[in-house]
Amino acid sequence: DALMGKITFTTDRGALNDTDLIVEAIIENMDLKKQLYSDLGQQCKPETVFASNTSSLSITQMAEASGRPDKFVGIHFFNPVQIMKLVEVIKTEYTD
Repeated sequence: DALMGKITFTTDRGALNDTDLIVEAIIENMDLKKQLYSDLGQQCKPETVFASNTSSLSITQMAEASGRPDKFVGIHFFNPVQIMKLVEVIKTEYTD
């Protein structure tokens, strides 16, 4: 409960300006994801790490669109999420 209290779920982009980590889970549409990351790259503080929950699209292409590819990873939660205690973190050639 204490950990969940530190996580904020939102669809309000204005709430993301001072966020440390953003995990995106929108529809699997590369153009939409690139636009989102381009916008967030300009909006969020420089230290913000972006993570996509995509299961099929290029993490590198999204990282490049963000304008901060060194702060970008893929995150894949294994199913069933509430039981599996495993998360895969995917880096790109740019990830710091």
